[in-house]
Amino acid sequence: MREKQIKIFVAFVAVAFVVSLIMNVTFLSKLSEMDNRLRSLSSSQQNMMSSVNGQTNHIQTVLNDMQEEQRWMTPIDITVDSKDMEDGKAEATFEWQVKELQEDSEVVFYYTYGNNESYKALPVEEIQQGLFKVKVPIEMDMEPMWHINLMRGNKNTQESSKKKMEEQMKSETLKYYVTVSYGDMVKSGKVHTEHLGEYGNRLYGSLQTDIIMEDKTFSMMLMNHQTDTSVSIVKAYLLKYKDEDLLGREKFDVDKQYDPADPRMNAYHVNQIKQFENMRLVVQVVYDNGEVFEKEVYKLDN
Repeated sequence: MREKQIKIFVAFVAVAFVVSLIMNVTFLSKLSEMDNRLRSLSSSQQNMMSSVNGQTNHIQTVLNDMQEEQRWMTPIDITVDSKDMEDGKAEATFEWQVKELQEDSEVVFYYTYGNNESYKALPVEEIQQGLFKVKVPIEMDMEPMWHINLMRGNKNTQESSKKKMEEQMKSETLKYYVTVSYGDMVKSGKVHTEHLGEYGNRLYGSLQTDIIMEDKTFSMMLMNHQTDTSVSIVKAYLLKYKDEDLLGREKFDVDKQYDPADPRMNAYHVNQIKQFENMRLVVQVVYDNGEVFEKEVYKLDN
């Protein structure tokens, strides 16, 4: 009897030991997993702090450069006369002042425009003591800025290509800086960037096209925001293509829910457009100065 009790006790101890061993292994595994998570969290925090510090250092460097530049020259003012830009060509005028200008100093303006990476040097005109001016020729497309929104149910998709927008922005960007030299000393200002595309869009404003999809039928809203009221839209059409074949055109109706007395805002709409195979939709706008612009706003991917 006693021998049987001993065997039961030994079996109990063995089972308890195995259970304890399993629990310890599980605990160690979870402890290791928690340690890995803590290490990962710590690493993420360090990366975040490094990123924040990097951005802070960059901002501080920019501020230091600006402060250093402003010690010896004033901020550069730029003006563009949009009235002379009907043919897409104009001049941008830059003015700035060099503080404590030394005798026999040479002041040079460097710039690059669009996709050209090489800087050109321009001679500057000294208007009065230490005050300089230079005119830079610029050329850009005189056309409206298009925004296209495709709405399916509650989803709103921006159809304008980000890559195309970036390429257009780059083609209309001017970079410039100023140097002052006398003797063996050369001071160079920071490189400034100016986007001039808004001047090309100013005459014809912006055109926003909202396409509302409902199954295989949709409607379209066209809104024109004007910054210059010297020209305005007189007609707007929706051109319907099947591949490259023009099937017809439909005139946009004036949307009367917007105030027609506001000269800077016009809205138009077309309803019940039925989808068809190989469909392409092009918006055509006609301005009162005779200019006509077209933009493909929708293409059905079969």
